[in-house]
Amino acid sequence: MVTQELQDLGIGLETAGVAALWLAVTLRAPSAVRSRAQRPLWLAALGAASALTLHLPWVTGLIFHATGPTHVAALIRNLFGILTSAAVLDFVLLAVRGRHTPTLYGLAALVMTALVWCDLTAAPHLAHTIPPIGDPAPSLSYWMVLITVNLTTNTVCAIACWHYYRTIADPSLRIGLLLFGTGGIFAGFYWLLSTAYIVHRNPWIPAINPSLLACYALLRAGAISVPLASAAMLALRHLQVLRRLRPLWRDLVAAVPGLTLHPIPQRRFKLRSTSAPLDVAVYRTVIEIRDAMLNLRAYVSVATLDGLHAHLEEASPQGADIAPQAAACWLHVARHAKKCGVRPLRTEHTAPVLGGSDLPGEIEFLTEVAAAYASPAIRALAARHLRSTTLH
Repeated sequence: MVTQELQDLGIGLETAGVAALWLAVTLRAPSAVRSRAQRPLWLAALGAASALTLHLPWVTGLIFHATGPTHVAALIRNLFGILTSAAVLDFVLLAVRGRHTPTLYGLAALVMTALVWCDLTAAPHLAHTIPPIGDPAPSLSYWMVLITVNLTTNTVCAIACWHYYRTIADPSLRIGLLLFGTGGIFAGFYWLLSTAYIVHRNPWIPAINPSLLACYALLRAGAISVPLASAAMLALRHLQVLRRLRPLWRDLVAAVPGLTLHPIPQRRFKLRSTSAPLDVAVYRTVIEIRDAMLNLRAYVSVATLDGLHAHLEEASPQGADIAPQAAACWLHVARHAKKCGVRPLRTEHTAPVLGGSDLPGEIEFLTEVAAAYASPAIRALAARHLRSTTLH
């Protein structure tokens, strides 16, 4: 009873894993069609999804209900498994050696031909299985070919992926190799236990196997979804940067009209005010903020900046970087001065415009400026400076 409950639980998990694998295969299909380098991994996942789907008992039941009892579905399932093995090795060799190996698919065709021959020449049978009692169906030779190929492939996959993932710089590829190799370990255990079951018909083996296949399916789904996850995380980071920069951007481009590369939203701020990709939107926002700062610096003298620096140094911990706060403060002052019609200063008398040495550094600096620009303390400091200037 315990083994049956364990098997039922494993079948439920396997169903969930197969669903996740099909979802990942579907989402990755467009990029696999466009990229030859991604195709082996996608084909491996597609073959695994097809084989595992035909392995589910309820799917087999639906096929039998539609076509009547037949062993063709089991044969197709195992042929998909061989094709998957070839695609797995092709992916591993491509990741490790940097080139495809078309010979693998020729060898896979030979193995598939051997399986079909073993199936057709065997005694009449309805399933490809290792029963609790009796000889394996369709034959022992069929199962030995099937187990040898799959066990060898998954062992090579696991060893290669675990060996090389530490040496690869690309984080996405490293994680993909790690997940792919770990999936190969679970698949290898499945085939190793299938070999043991031929010799010792222990009832725990068929009870555990669906859970092993569930882990295999989930890990393969995770492996091919790594680029999607990376793209989603990058998009979220871009959205976060835009959300932080846009209040500053809105005020600056309103103060310096004509510098924007796209129209300013008039009522509601939209993260995607243009059809440009998010990375382009971030780049354009940074450029527009920087251009506006270069324009507004003509309204802030070096003396004003020195005074703001002195106040911020007194109010900040020793050694703290006050450049973003100072920039935010003089931007408030400059916007007010320009709005009031103050004449711009000559360039050599104006405040310097600081920033990062590259685009990531520039984005980090401007997000700090944007945060300081919105703070009540900086607004109050700018207001005090403007009042004191007006009084003098």
